[in-house]
Amino acid sequence: MNSRKDIVIICLAALLLAVTAVFAAAKLGMMEIGFIRPIVLDPQATAAMFPEINGAPKGVIYPSTPSPSLEDNAPDVPTPEENEDGWDYDLFTTIDIAWDPVLKEYVPKRRKVIPLPPFGVSLAKVGHPRYPYILRFSIMGRKGREEIDRKFVIENLETKQYYDGCRIGTPLDANTPVVPVSFAVVKEKDKDGFIVSRNVLRLEDKKLGRTVEIDDVKPVEFSDQTDILLVSTSEPDKSWTLHAPGDKFTYNDALYVVKGVDLAAKTVTLDKTFAPNPKKPKKTFTEVLAIPSAKPAAPAAPAGPATPGAPAPGTPPAPTAQPGFPPGFVLPPPQ
Repeated sequence: MNSRKDIVIICLAALLLAVTAVFAAAKLGMMEIGFIRPIVLDPQATAAMFPEINGAPKGVIYPSTPSPSLEDNAPDVPTPEENEDGWDYDLFTTIDIAWDPVLKEYVPKRRKVIPLPPFGVSLAKVGHPRYPYILRFSIMGRKGREEIDRKFVIENLETKQYYDGCRIGTPLDANTPVVPVSFAVVKEKDKDGFIVSRNVLRLEDKKLGRTVEIDDVKPVEFSDQTDILLVSTSEPDKSWTLHAPGDKFTYNDALYVVKGVDLAAKTVTLDKTFAPNPKKPKKTFTEVLAIPSAKPAAPAAPAGPATPGAPAPGTPPAPTAQPGFPPGFVLPPPQ
């Protein structure tokens, strides 16, 4: 068989079957032969079939949008508003910036420089606290009662007040809760190897809640404690006493924190956290505070001609009687 003839025969048979099917459908009324007419819906039939067409709309009514107008009534594009920080942005204008080492951030170059407020506090004192009382000297009692009737003279270095006639077991006075409890003469070697003696008086300080040994050589320092005295630079009557790194206080909406203490250099490192600009986050500034040095004394005026009976220039003043002692009694100089 010829394969080409077979293909032609199969195609003719398929075409014949298709024509036969079309005529059969037309004969049975399933298909209309001729031009296809457009579908035209009958309004009445459609309304009867779909009653929702004539009903009220359901759901949320979408807001109407005004139609655009061809009239040019739109305002001009406003220029960028200037602000106090100098960040004035524009479409085609860049901002020149610079690094501010104080604020530690980038700022516009043309920004008005606003200086930072003062640090606010200064260092008045730092070191181990010194006990204010020192033994000036003691007076033995009469023969046979030397130690029982021994009396002591104690000075308060802060108030410059002397307490004379102090005895063991008796408070210094009615308003001072400090009581001498024992006395001893201690002999020891100095740095050169010589034996020296010092008078040691033990005091029970009820205000501090501890017993302190004082002598007639030098004031006692509490090496187990550090006092840091800070004073406001604008309000001298305001002060704060801190003791160790980590101690903190608040003043004028700023938080101050002690970061370090150098007793040898007499300095304190302090952090101050506040908001230089209320519209921006807070920043921390660190300063090393030192005790202000005393101003040098003004030169003395030249001495005029000596008057009769006046002491010569450079002569030390005559000793004066101390309060609480009989007239003519003078304390010996401290050892």
